[in-house]
Amino acid sequence: MALAACGSTPAARAPAQPPTSSASLQAHTSTDSLSSSSAATTRAAVRARSHRSRIDRILEVAKLSYRSEARGAKLMQQLRRIARDRILLNALSRGDVGGAQAEADAQLRSPLNHFVHVTRISVVRGSRVLVNATVNPDGVFVVAPGSRVLRLHGRLLGTLLVSIQDVTGYVKVVHDVTGADVLVRGASGHVRASRGAPSVVRLPSSGHVTIAGRRYAVRSFRELGWGNEPLMVWILLRA
Repeated sequence: MALAACGSTPAARAPAQPPTSSASLQAHTSTDSLSSSSAATTRAAVRARSHRSRIDRILEVAKLSYRSEARGAKLMQQLRRIARDRILLNALSRGDVGGAQAEADAQLRSPLNHFVHVTRISVVRGSRVLVNATVNPDGVFVVAPGSRVLRLHGRLLGTLLVSIQDVTGYVKVVHDVTGADVLVRGASGHVRASRGAPSVVRLPSSGHVTIAGRRYAVRSFRELGWGNEPLMVWILLRA
């Protein structure tokens, strides 16, 4: 009898399930749809947040790169080296501006400069420019220089200005390292841009812009160049 009871029909073994109403099915379907939509929205938000994080990281790399070129140890090293150039100092002491200019030019043409990359050397006294040497035509648009007062035997000769990077080189470095497009505009009208970066389009300081059907995230920062020229640096990343 016990066996007979255990071997009763499936309906007897399991409690009957209540029939699923059409309203319950509709509610379940709506919940699934809402869940799918919410997930898609969340994924889109994560992608946008990740993209914002990436361009903000690139912005920091670009800022640090500029500061390194304009105020870093390498610049200070070259500034000290050139400030000790006895040929330059003696020429300035004699009032031989031509000789001082020739020595600055020689510094830029020297084999050593293939490694230290000095791009511009200048010596000023008050408002007068005594020496102005550039390594190439790009040498007129360079990152901010380091400066050092020149003296010989206690006598003031002038102020030495040295830059170790032109803006073209700076743009290339940031683009190569980060993959982002870079644009720099100077108050003087100079413009340098990585290949593919728009050089004539008006850009927002931050946000997004669409150029030739392509959407970019945009960030920017301000810096100073040679002679305290105001510079605006833009970073553009395909959205």
